[in-house]
Amino acid sequence: MGNYTPRTPLEFLVQKNNELVSDLIATSGGGSATTSTTTSVAASATSVELLAANSNRVEAVITNDSTAILYVKLGTGATTSDYTIALNAEESLVIDKYTGVVHGVWASAVGNARITETS
Repeated sequence: MGNYTPRTPLEFLVQKNNELVSDLIATSGGGSATTSTTTSVAASATSVELLAANSNRVEAVITNDSTAILYVKLGTGATTSDYTIALNAEESLVIDKYTGVVHGVWASAVGNARITETS
C-alpha cells in the first residue's frame, strides 16, 4: 500500500492503485490466515450477496471490476442510497475482521466484483 503504515494491526481500508483512499474503521485485534478463496460476483442492479457470513474470515478484498459504481454494504440489502462504501471502477476494498454478510449493488449491471476471502 505504498507508504501507508497502519496505526493498529487491524484496519478497514479502501484503496485505489495501492494508495489509501479512506480509513473507515480502526480497531484492535488481528489474526493470520492459512487459506484463501477467490470468487466473482456478476454485477446486478439489485442487491446481491458478495460475501456470506463467515466467523473464520480474517480478511476479504473486493475489487470493482466494472465501469459502474459498486455500492457495498456491511450487511444485507445494499442500495444506491443505503450502503457502507461506494467503489468506483477498479477500486478495491479491504475488510479486516468483519465476519458478517456483505451485499453489493451496482449503478448499472456491468462487470463483476472480484473477491478474495482469507481464513
